[in-house]
Amino acid sequence: MTPPPAEAAEHRLRLASRAYGQVESGRKTVEACVASGGAAGIAVGDTLVLYDGGDGGGGRELDVTVRRITPYASFAELLRGEDPARVDPDGRPEDTLAALRGAQPPGGEARGVLALVFDHRPARPGRAMPMTAVEYAGTVPHHTVYGCLYVRDERDRPVQLRSVYGARRWQFPGGNLDALGEDPLGTARRETVEETGLEPAREEPRLLLTHFLHAGPRTPLNRVGLVFDGGRLTADQLRRVRLDPAEHDMWAVHDLSGWRELMAPRDFARLDAVERSRLGRGPAYLTTHT
Repeated sequence: MTPPPAEAAEHRLRLASRAYGQVESGRKTVEACVASGGAAGIAVGDTLVLYDGGDGGGGRELDVTVRRITPYASFAELLRGEDPARVDPDGRPEDTLAALRGAQPPGGEARGVLALVFDHRPARPGRAMPMTAVEYAGTVPHHTVYGCLYVRDERDRPVQLRSVYGARRWQFPGGNLDALGEDPLGTARRETVEETGLEPAREEPRLLLTHFLHAGPRTPLNRVGLVFDGGRLTADQLRRVRLDPAEHDMWAVHDLSGWRELMAPRDFARLDAVERSRLGRGPAYLTTHT
């Protein structure tokens, strides 16, 4: 019978603050040490708990798994066999060699040295969350999410639909994400079919704008919107637009100057941001205060 695998041992290893910071930032992945004392008992697969041994360490520690252990006759040989930038990312090899030798007691290097190689995978399980996911959801502001397609005619003039609700705003085809299991792009495509009768192209569209709307008197929840590039519609496609009268009563095509005259400043700001993003002239993020 094959014996069960031995449990990985855990070893604590003190690092100078400088070296600890290099590990913490993901730049140092090789620890050089003499092949005696506690290091002699470390095996591949064991856990290294590295802690900041400096005066300002403040109890900082992190855990890594030993992936490889390579013995060398000396620190000089180790620095030739390993990437020195993974031993000390901020030092010259000659300075690293002097620092390694200076940190050991007399005769320590003569017993041989080890390269303890690790990566960024955690060695220990994570801590328990302070509350369940349901409990946490009750502590944060809630949001609604919408997805839209930004469509244009063959001259790249924006196409929009006029809502029958509220302030009768001009809108892109799309809507709120309210179908179970649907993502914002799926919502944008489904709503476009329902609102215009047109089937959007199936290729993956480019995300043009992430829109965050702060809650206000008219919108009690924050709102996050994703506007995707729906491409151009041909004249024949536009002739086949059939609106859902329960949501919109008109569609129109205008250039930006025409839309500026028709739309409220806050609404036009979104249209302008989307167009600038499409042309690579502006950031793809917009915040709106209601």
